[in-house]
Amino acid sequence: MDRRVQKSRQAIREAFVGLMKEKDFEHITVQDITDRANVSRKTFYLHFLDKYDLLDRIIEDAIREMDEFGRCVCELDWVPATEHCFQYLADRYDFFGTMLTQAGAPYFRRRYVESCMSSFREEIRKVVGRQPLPEEEVILQFVVHAYVGTVEWWLQQGMPHPPKVMADRVGRMLEAVYAQLPTLRRPVAERETPAAPLAQLDPGA
Repeated sequence: MDRRVQKSRQAIREAFVGLMKEKDFEHITVQDITDRANVSRKTFYLHFLDKYDLLDRIIEDAIREMDEFGRCVCELDWVPATEHCFQYLADRYDFFGTMLTQAGAPYFRRRYVESCMSSFREEIRKVVGRQPLPEEEVILQFVVHAYVGTVEWWLQQGMPHPPKVMADRVGRMLEAVYAQLPTLRRPVAERETPAAPLAQLDPGA
């Protein structure tokens, strides 16, 4: 790609993300973006169909890059892998801190959740094999939304704890949850312990 073309495209993307920090997506215009990026409207439309196309491509590029990164750390133990993930977010704080706030794009959050669902589901497969667990979706919903919610809180609060501390807390909790997965192979009804007869519970019986 021509260096000038690449530079213009990057300027447009950076201008857009900067504007997302300041106002909702619906209130951002192409003119706002071109003014901030110091490019012409013609240049903008050479690269993107409209602001919706720009948003979609930024999101998909970010998710693809994040997925590639996730595959690089997936062989690590939970705590070091989680530290790498939080450091990845910290290094891209301006982007993730904007896109995962109320002023950001709800669609990005949905794509982020979908990406985490895929990653955490694959981790389940490593622990229990290809056969789905009973109530597996319940486990995934719990783990993914707890993780994403924690990431959102951490970014919105300005990263009050360093990635290493977050990894020690979050990584250990994830490790504990996944360690319990093999015990959940049987349906709930089969795992329930029969209640003791009342006569055994009453000391006076």
